Amino acid sequence: MKNKHQLVWGVILFGSIAVLIGYSMWLFLFAKSAETVVYNQGYYNNGMMNGRVNSNQNQNSSNEKLTPDQILLDVENYLNGYGNNLQVADIFVFNDADYYVSVEEKDTGRGAMEILINPYTGQTYPEPGPNMMWNEKYSMMMGSFRYNANATYTAKVNETEAVKIADDFVKSQLGEDFSVPGEGHAFYGYYTFHIKQDDKVIGMLSVNDLTGEVWYHDWHGDLEQVISEH
Repeated sequence: MKNKHQLVWGVILFGSIAVLIGYSMWLFLFAKSAETVVYNQGYYNNGMMNGRVNSNQNQNSSNEKLTPDQILLDVENYLNGYGNNLQVADIFVFNDADYYVSVEEKDTGRGAMEILINPYTGQTYPEPGPNMMWNEKYSMMMGSFRYNANATYTAKVNETEAVKIADDFVKSQLGEDFSVPGEGHAFYGYYTFHIKQDDKVIGMLSVNDLTGEVWYHDWHGDLEQVISEH
């Protein structure tokens, strides 16, 4: 009987060891596979679609900022990765932060995406916030580019309502001398409006066109000028 129990426990122990070894090998192979997927995905996004490192970007060896024309060239190189239907709408030049660029579709005139560009190096990348989280057609989530050419939906918050929501927000949060007159762009999933103080543009915020949620763009610095391309 003792030998029988020893045999049973021996089989159980051997089986447990085999399972543990098998599980360890599976974890190793899974980790290697995931590593390969992440690497390939990052190369695709950064090298092909994301444009965070532009091979044609203006390399500035001095500490001077790039000119608006040079910035525009870098942005156009960046947009080439998305096809030929996108164009620059506005460029917001900040004196102490990356420049902001709104991009629109040529055929519809609708806002497509919002991007930021380093004024010294020309490095271009998607703007955080609504551009990444709310964009229903052009989105950059977790480093993965998503483009939905057939994005269709019905906004629950129209532009007039969104302007009212945005204007109420800035007056309550920033002061009565701030306003949102409605200048800006309707993107796929949200609106981005200009904020004015004493009739001068000083920043921007976004309003979700499904929920009415407001997202203030608090990552910009002092606005120097606005350049409108279209």
